[in-house]
Amino acid sequence: MRQPKSSEPKHLTASQAAALLQVSPKTVSRWAKEGKLPFVRTLGGHRRYPDSEIRALVDSLSEQPTSESGSGAKPA
Repeated sequence: MRQPKSSEPKHLTASQAAALLQVSPKTVSRWAKEGKLPFVRTLGGHRRYPDSEIRALVDSLSEQPTSESGSGAKPA
């Protein structure tokens, strides 16, 4: 198997992207179909997701604050 060169961008499979995003691989595929995730197609027609962009998305999602009230109830 050929090792990727350091200048080549690294791409993830749906399962790898799903593990980082903590969702199912089907959710990753659906988000890609809906245009919510960037991807490229392999010669075999499989989707691959740019590692750097998926990790940036994970970082941005982890920085967003959770509910301010903490109780889960909607304010009146």
